[in-house]
Amino acid sequence: MILQLIKEEDIAEVLEIYTPYIQNTAITFECEIPSLESFSERVRHYTEQYPWIVAKDHGKIVGYAYASLYRGREAYQWCCELSVYLRPEVRGRDLGRTLYSALMDLLTLQGYYTVYGVITLPNEASIALHNQLGFSVDGIQENCGFKLGSWHNTAIMSKALQNYVPPRFEPKSIHELSSDVINAIRTR
Repeated sequence: MILQLIKEEDIAEVLEIYTPYIQNTAITFECEIPSLESFSERVRHYTEQYPWIVAKDHGKIVGYAYASLYRGREAYQWCCELSVYLRPEVRGRDLGRTLYSALMDLLTLQGYYTVYGVITLPNEASIALHNQLGFSVDGIQENCGFKLGSWHNTAIMSKALQNYVPPRFEPKSIHELSSDVINAIRTR
């Protein structure tokens, strides 16, 4: 298994992994499958600042995890939201933990302090993953999304990446980290 930052040529395969989650689950509240063009633009936009990591097994992408903006106001800039998506055949093999751990290592080096997971309920596997990684439940948002004919609740979970001291700098872009640091995620 190789972990690496997403490349342009990976985007179609990542969208392929994401599509069944849109079509068949409330794990994502996205309801329409984005075009490859709009999804590519989304990835390009997010990766200006945040890491997107893909896991490749024999050249095939089997999962991915990424960070994105948590909230838009300036004071939130030291926080971000995490997401992970896996192919069905690799679920239950600890890949979600591996991807999240690598992602959080990079985010810590970038200068982020808090990461959030927003989990549609029920989702025992995702809650277990977040608990295993040291997240705690901050609250439940009731009936906050309507998809697939039902209202859904979400759990907000958070984890501190570092001690809460006054920041010495704004979070760095993923592109400001050295290639040695980024390549170190490949060894997981």
